[in-house]
Amino acid sequence: MSEHQIPVAEYLRMSTEDQRYSLPNQQAVIRQYAAEHGFYVCRTYADPGKSGVLIKHREALSQLLQDVVSGNANYRAILVYDVSRWGRFRNPDEAAHYDFICAHAGIPVHYCAEQFSNDGSMQSALMKAIKRTMAGEFSRELGIKVFDAMKRLVSQGYHAGNDAPYGLARMLISPSEQRKGILKHGERKNLKADRIVLVAGSKKEIACVRRIFSMCTDEKKDCVQIAAKLNELGIRHRGKPWNRDIIHLILRRHQYLGLNVWGRRMQNPHGPSSLRPKSQWVISKARFKPIIDQATFDRAQEVLASHRIYYTDETLLAKLRRILARNKTLTSRIIERKAAGRSGVYRLRFGSLLKAYELVGFKAPSSSYAMSEHSRKSKATYDSILLALQRLFPDSVRLVSSDNRQKAFVEVDRHLRVSILVCGRRAHPDKDGRFPWLLRISPRDRQNIALVCMLDSQWDHVVAYYLLPPITDSLRQSHAFHINDAWLTRSGQELKSLKDFADKVRTLECALNLSSPCFTSA
Repeated sequence: MSEHQIPVAEYLRMSTEDQRYSLPNQQAVIRQYAAEHGFYVCRTYADPGKSGVLIKHREALSQLLQDVVSGNANYRAILVYDVSRWGRFRNPDEAAHYDFICAHAGIPVHYCAEQFSNDGSMQSALMKAIKRTMAGEFSRELGIKVFDAMKRLVSQGYHAGNDAPYGLARMLISPSEQRKGILKHGERKNLKADRIVLVAGSKKEIACVRRIFSMCTDEKKDCVQIAAKLNELGIRHRGKPWNRDIIHLILRRHQYLGLNVWGRRMQNPHGPSSLRPKSQWVISKARFKPIIDQATFDRAQEVLASHRIYYTDETLLAKLRRILARNKTLTSRIIERKAAGRSGVYRLRFGSLLKAYELVGFKAPSSSYAMSEHSRKSKATYDSILLALQRLFPDSVRLVSSDNRQKAFVEVDRHLRVSILVCGRRAHPDKDGRFPWLLRISPRDRQNIALVCMLDSQWDHVVAYYLLPPITDSLRQSHAFHINDAWLTRSGQELKSLKDFADKVRTLECALNLSSPCFTSA
């Protein structure tokens, strides 16, 4: 680095559009532009796997703007691949607004792959305005094309969603309509020409769906009572307790009539989704026998309508005050038990449970606020590890997205799946006076190799990486451990840095599958 070079930051963003927008490709163009113009990159902001339509989901861009406005930026310009990486905002004035914020602070934005010059001239300003409009229009047109394609698939009898509803399963079929097998939770097809159809699920789940409708129509139970009864009987909803919202969703699903239904809701990019008129739904006949007949379904809708109550903000808060008066404290578990499983309603209505607590005069323990901050830091660490692995191994490591309820994982060499498990350190010591780490393991994570990332006591930095074979059922869903625990040191391999990740994963594959030949470079 020459003393005459100017420090700059780079901003990278990739959704799922195409390979030319991969983060390494963007970075290569930006670094070449920097070298040609006397810049050196001292800071990187990256939003991997983020849409350019909304800024609220792009933590890196939000942080960049915050640093610029607060005066904490230690650079004098921002380099971006092109206008579309800055954002595909539907309103081009929004992109211009964020650009102006940076320029007004004396930190201009340079678009490195564009044909116009970044000189502030009238010609470049005009071209930027056109490019911003084109970027937003691309997003709008893409949305229309995707909607039309999904609509056509559903009308042909195919499934166009993520996981199958309870009582049903997703069957993968080939272009010639041959069945290829049932997809498990979180799995996706890997061939573009393949299709997915809904089929009847397990007999146990089907019997439970019919029982739910029977309790609603014959016994006139409401959703809360049905959920309580199923939990009392020890029946679980795919491993989790039942609650009011799950029961209500099941009773409203038209799929149990032997139908494919899609497009019930319309998503507003800047607000909540809204229900479409039924005339605009996409409905087709499914490839399985109905689980519920039309008469039973109609009676269930009548019972649901008779039970429907709208709770105002004050009604919800009054209920929360009564719970507080009886229990002297508030937690999400108490609300789930005492308020008919409506903790999610409080989060949605008031922004968070902590905010609802404050409105009824309850001061949550500091640990609750710490947990919220720890969750944010853990998510930031998780995202940074994914980004680091993609940078270090652009050809052999790829990010595999999952549904919205689960985190993504990475694949090495297109077939070795690895879950990233970020473990925070507990704030309180155990009986031995030590501060253990807490490992949380989902059922899906047990199927994959695990990269265990152990955070420091402040949850700011990773202090150790361990690579482990798929974790068996011998460990509970939440497992407290220390760095010298036998299960970690016996089966795990410590990584000196993430640079060792890909090689260690391949070595572990060889150890787990001795019948496969293993080759190591000299």
